[in-house]
Amino acid sequence: MKITMRKYRDEADYWRIRNFLREVFLLNDRLEHSWHVARLDHWRWHFIMNCHECDLPERVTSLWESEDGQLAAVLHPICHDEIRLHIDPRLRSPELEDEIIAYAEQHLSDWTKTDRRILYLPVLSDDTLRQETLSRRGFEKRPGLAHHWRRDLEAPLPEARLAAGYQLRSMGPESEYASRSWASWRAFHADEPDENYDTDLSWYANIQSSPLYRRDLDIMAIAPQGEIASFCTISYDDYTRSAVFVLVGTAAEHWRRGLGKAVVVEGMRRLKQMGCQRVFETATDEPADALYRSVMQTCTVTDTWVKEWIPD
Repeated sequence: MKITMRKYRDEADYWRIRNFLREVFLLNDRLEHSWHVARLDHWRWHFIMNCHECDLPERVTSLWESEDGQLAAVLHPICHDEIRLHIDPRLRSPELEDEIIAYAEQHLSDWTKTDRRILYLPVLSDDTLRQETLSRRGFEKRPGLAHHWRRDLEAPLPEARLAAGYQLRSMGPESEYASRSWASWRAFHADEPDENYDTDLSWYANIQSSPLYRRDLDIMAIAPQGEIASFCTISYDDYTRSAVFVLVGTAAEHWRRGLGKAVVVEGMRRLKQMGCQRVFETATDEPADALYRSVMQTCTVTDTWVKEWIPD
């Protein structure tokens, strides 16, 4: 079958890619050999619109299509020197993998401070086809940098006791943006001086604009004084009956009280009532790993493959 590359054309392509990822996810037995659709939305509405990690989708995304116009693969960066590659497993081959990686090297790599080109790509530790392709092309493996956790919700959920004085509820109206934003700052930037805090709250409106956002799956632990102490924002895709915990954190002042586990388990409880069957989360540091180890069932590992080279 002939498969050809073309550039992303317009907004309609974004919605084609979303549906493509859903179908690929199901073809892969609901495992993340390619992105869950929630991660694509999070890339667009958070990594691009809030964090400005890379350019707009139409400027950085490429599609590979079969002769009858069906999507076979999608390539895009997640940031300036790291890519994501999604392929229909029925059309996957060493030749197609090699073509896409070669294209990424030419168009999506970045410059180092020593005038070398550099490109990163995370690969599941059991994906031998991609590992062999990258090895042939001069990439080197940096082991075990991300842990991908999942849990099936048919079994009884883990227990999580809420610390005394705290309450669980859904995110409130726009007047709570400031408290939510501050909790995020204190969760992820606790070591930074407060003068670095950005008071622009529009980033949270962007999160709420994501297609899978639901206020009832934006769960907060409220401290006795009334501020948001911990949060768990979940994207649920009812087509695949699966969900991703896209933002989970606890403000530093409220660490080590079990709040992260409490909001995650409450999210699982709500998802189970909606018919969700499987949930996902990713950890890249030990505190996050410890949390997900306590509530999830299965962990897979991605190694980061890196290539640095002097261009011709």
